[in-house]
Amino acid sequence: MKEESTAIAMEEIDGLVSLERGEVDRRIYSDPKIFELEMERIFGRAWLLLCHESQIPEPGDFFQSVMGRDNVLVVRQKDGSIKAMLNTCAHRGNAVCRAEEGNARSFLCTYHGWSYGIDGRLNGVPGLNIFYNGELDKSRHGLASLAQVANYKGFVFGTHDPSAPPLEEFLGPTGRLGLDTIALRGDMEIVPGIQKFVIECNWKIAVDNLFDWYHPQITHASAFQPNVLPPTSRPQVHAERIDLNGVNMQSGAALDLPGSGIIGSKFETVVVLGEYGHAIGGPTTTSSGYFEFAPDWRDSPHVKATLGPVGSRVAGHPNIFPNAWATGALPQISLRIPRDPSHTEIWWFTFVDRNMPREMRDFMVSMACRIFGPAGVLEQDDGENWAQATAQARGIASRRVKHLLKMGLGRGTIIKEGGFSRIEGLTSEYGQLWTYYSWAQWMKGLGWDELKKATTPGDSI
Repeated sequence: MKEESTAIAMEEIDGLVSLERGEVDRRIYSDPKIFELEMERIFGRAWLLLCHESQIPEPGDFFQSVMGRDNVLVVRQKDGSIKAMLNTCAHRGNAVCRAEEGNARSFLCTYHGWSYGIDGRLNGVPGLNIFYNGELDKSRHGLASLAQVANYKGFVFGTHDPSAPPLEEFLGPTGRLGLDTIALRGDMEIVPGIQKFVIECNWKIAVDNLFDWYHPQITHASAFQPNVLPPTSRPQVHAERIDLNGVNMQSGAALDLPGSGIIGSKFETVVVLGEYGHAIGGPTTTSSGYFEFAPDWRDSPHVKATLGPVGSRVAGHPNIFPNAWATGALPQISLRIPRDPSHTEIWWFTFVDRNMPREMRDFMVSMACRIFGPAGVLEQDDGENWAQATAQARGIASRRVKHLLKMGLGRGTIIKEGGFSRIEGLTSEYGQLWTYYSWAQWMKGLGWDELKKATTPGDSI
């Protein structure tokens, strides 16, 4: 039986996303062919976040990450460098490591006993001289390494594509700003224990939501009621700046939360559009919608100089295309890992400053669990919406209805300043629209130069 091709004509891809009309074809959330092409042309090429260096501080420390549907072992080497390898035995494909993280002197395949060093070299083959007559070249059958691995301020990325541009070029000013808003807060480390769970939704809907400041007053109405966020027992460390109960934690200004009579978030926002599809969307640091736990880090002259005048005003959610997004309130990074067209695995990494007082650290971890994750009051709400939207995209008739992104359409004047391309105004859907437009360019299989040109913001959207 001839295997069906997953190829989709470029003209058909162009028809899936309309930047001019602000419309997206719902087939992109349900079509298995489109999903397979995403694995090849996006997750098989892009730089993807693997872990943070604080998770693997010592030689032999490893963390098992995911790139699309490939399991990857990220391992600290004896010389202090970091290497990433596919978690699949070169013999018959079995995983050589079942643990999510830990420390190892070697990796052993439990199928036939092939063993590998922490550098991926094949060290041992049972019966090498007897069954292979000593002729198996072990140097050719180690664990497959990623084409490139790079570190940006502690964030470890990898790509399968040897021709991909250097990581910092791929991130560009927008992607780097997104990561800087976490890295610049101090000597940052990840709190042990990654929250992992699966939502019955397409991964793009979970990414789409991070730019959406139109939904909180409706979706999260119950979460914003008194005594839900935050807990009544709060630490006194910077307590005057840690109140989510309808008060801006930076300035003390009232937020437009349920009960205000306003539908939608009526505050100043800025959307930053970057090359390759990176984007940041949300309130500015001077708007009534801005809130952060312990925002003092922004007062540092070094931070202000690094972020620059534009970056210093940005307080929204960054997304490092395709699927790594950050929230600055705590701070955290989440990966939206595609499992199939209708299932997405969500990972949450929570960061703290190593020098933070223990009381504040405990409070931050508590709030991280209370807001996002499987028990988070916000993500439970979001997950319901995402699952329902994905389910409707599978219907024969309902999938013909377009996914609309028309808010502010045609009115988004792009301001170029300090290497950034930004749009200022009220709540909009520019971030979502830019992400889907960029997704379509990736799906065409363009070369890196063409892709960069196609995803460089123009003068308007």
